[in-house]
Amino acid sequence: MQFVHFCKIEHGSSNQTAATVTKSVTINEDLSWSVNVHGHKLIAGKCNALCCVKDKITTKAALSRLVHQIDSLSVCSGNPDSHFLELADARKGIFHSPSKNMVAFIDSFFPVMFEDEMYSRTLRCNECELLVTNNRCDTCKQYRCTLRALHSQWLQQQKKTANHASISSHTNFRYLKTPERQQRIRRLRNEIVNKRKEVERLKSYVNVATEQHGIYIEEALEKDIKQIMEEKSNEIRKTYQADSFQCIFWNQQLELLKLKDKRQIRWHPMIIRWCLSLKLLSSASYHALRSSNLVILPSERTLRDYTNIVKAKTGFSTGIDAQLCHEANIDSIPDHEKYVCLVFDEVKIKEDLVFDKHSLELVGFVQIGDINTHLSKFESCSMPQKTPVAPQLATHMLSFMVSGIMTDLQFPYVSFPCSTISGDQLYSMVWGCIRRLETCGFKVLAVTCDGASSNRTFMKLHQSGDNLTYKTINPYANEDRPLFFISDPSHLIKTVRNCWANSYGHSYTRKLKINGQDISWQHLVDLYKAHRGPDCATLGLSILPKLKWEHIELNSYSKMRVDLAAQVLSTTVAEAFAYENSPHTKETERFVRIFDKFFDLMNTRNTKEFVLKRKPNLAPYINNPETEERLKWLQDVFLPYLDEWEAYAHAQEHLSSAEQIKLCLSQETLQGLRITVHAFIELVRYLLKQPRVVYVLSAKLSQDCVESFFGKQRMRGGYCENPNVSSFISGAQSLRVQSSTAIQPRRGNCRLRVVDDVCIDDRPLPKRKRISKKK
Repeated sequence: MQFVHFCKIEHGSSNQTAATVTKSVTINEDLSWSVNVHGHKLIAGKCNALCCVKDKITTKAALSRLVHQIDSLSVCSGNPDSHFLELADARKGIFHSPSKNMVAFIDSFFPVMFEDEMYSRTLRCNECELLVTNNRCDTCKQYRCTLRALHSQWLQQQKKTANHASISSHTNFRYLKTPERQQRIRRLRNEIVNKRKEVERLKSYVNVATEQHGIYIEEALEKDIKQIMEEKSNEIRKTYQADSFQCIFWNQQLELLKLKDKRQIRWHPMIIRWCLSLKLLSSASYHALRSSNLVILPSERTLRDYTNIVKAKTGFSTGIDAQLCHEANIDSIPDHEKYVCLVFDEVKIKEDLVFDKHSLELVGFVQIGDINTHLSKFESCSMPQKTPVAPQLATHMLSFMVSGIMTDLQFPYVSFPCSTISGDQLYSMVWGCIRRLETCGFKVLAVTCDGASSNRTFMKLHQSGDNLTYKTINPYANEDRPLFFISDPSHLIKTVRNCWANSYGHSYTRKLKINGQDISWQHLVDLYKAHRGPDCATLGLSILPKLKWEHIELNSYSKMRVDLAAQVLSTTVAEAFAYENSPHTKETERFVRIFDKFFDLMNTRNTKEFVLKRKPNLAPYINNPETEERLKWLQDVFLPYLDEWEAYAHAQEHLSSAEQIKLCLSQETLQGLRITVHAFIELVRYLLKQPRVVYVLSAKLSQDCVESFFGKQRMRGGYCENPNVSSFISGAQSLRVQSSTAIQPRRGNCRLRVVDDVCIDDRPLPKRKRISKKK
């Protein structure tokens, strides 16, 4: 006898005629035994139900017990859940480990029974015990946790893929996979077809309405229109002030109707700026509006004569210096209005080359100033290398803006195409800007930037000793005037919120703690669920009216939004913590209150907001005891709070240095907060001592102006999310001419600049002279 087989034959269902061997026992010649279940060999050592059976069958009784025991055991049902099987089908029926070994597979050999239901397929683990006393083996039970995680990731990926393939998605085509790209192209084609049908339908509707209700304007009727406008001019003058934009526009149109040759008109500077703002949004819309003859507007060539008065280029330019002096009216303003803040930041641009037909050059390479360019070339020539270094394409644009501290001046000064910027390269750029501005007559009092590593390195280059560097001497100033460094408060409030969000939440890289209590993001999550969550029992008014799920569950986009950070670190949230009155959230409540007051003190925008919002911390800084009290709070409460927190973290000697760092805010954030507070206190006190300075607004020192400038650049042409170097510098030149009349972006990372009354500037704009062509 070589071997003996015992088989169990079953039918899958009443409709299935073919029989299948579901279990089989084999007794080998050496009396060892083996079992096959559903076509898979059972490993006796891994099956808990058969662990007590001996390796060899020596008697008929032992054989009878083995067969009876195998027949009585149930087949492991695996994981027959439909959503797990969908995931498995997406993976072609097999799950692999990181080492490429098979971990689980779809078993469709024979139907399995689970909770009184028959399943034709199941997801079985590779180490499955096959025979169990209950429904499922321990290995398949443990693997269910992994399947849930994989299924959740798969659903998120599916949702992300659907979002990327949608028409409204902002994801670039180059970052889409082939199925996503094809799906989006199909949707765009369908959308184009539908829009064309809609346009044709509207055209036919307009044509029918024009034929039925339209009126042909004759020459006599045109004279009547002129007469009506002349008669209504008195009402217009009574309704609007003579120097208002509405009155200027009306008078300009009336004057144009009286002229036989429209080329004789002399356009008002405000009309030119307004038309440039419209054209920046959409050239096609401006052309359609001008061609409709509803209003008479300057030609596009006339607008180009105003924007091209200075050649658009990167780097410094004497023409832009003259344009800045004209915009600020530097020769007529008093000394206290000459104080400005130099603000700079980077923005991502498209790597692209454009041929300039005027200069016969390729625009799009890195240009970081003459000094930095020569130093980079010298460094590359000094390096031992076989192949020459090719010019590098610019990936970012570093823009410098001049923001008036005592005025509304916001002027895009200079831009440099770059890829990566170091602190020593920034040094020559910043001081180059300061030198030219001081030569023009401005008084540069502060430099504002975010907390990037190159910006921190730039500040450290002015360090003397071990002291914190928040100011330095301005060698180009005519008087003894310091230069203060400001780390943008909006970026600081975001980094503070991100550190809190990572404390027992999101990436779990922080464990904020002070005075023995945790400052945990889970506290905010529990607060939200209690008052705004789906299981909230509160109806009607809420103590957290602005808090939404996007405040709680942050993604890469929401982490960059200042408004979400400010609404989380607000008095409303602190009062909600106080309302709960939990002893575990006292330090979290204190943390929120302190940073809410800090952001309010650094975000005063006008003289009325503090009254409307009933927040005294938003009041402007004037020379009175209340201002000094707020400055002392920054110096005597806020800074000691940071020191106390950092000292507590370092005092936990039972923890490693890496664990101690996690107990507090990041070192970059702490350094930025200290630099900003020290510089701001001394800057406000310095300004309030100057003659004719009535009040100081702290928001003038923020990066909102450069963020708004980037938003206007992205609005160009309706949608220009990723401009190249050429379009960026041409757009910057157009925005210089538009000045404050430029339309604000609807979406952006800064608050809209509210202008109650448009400042009418009657000074003529510089215009390029046209060269007559000789016959």
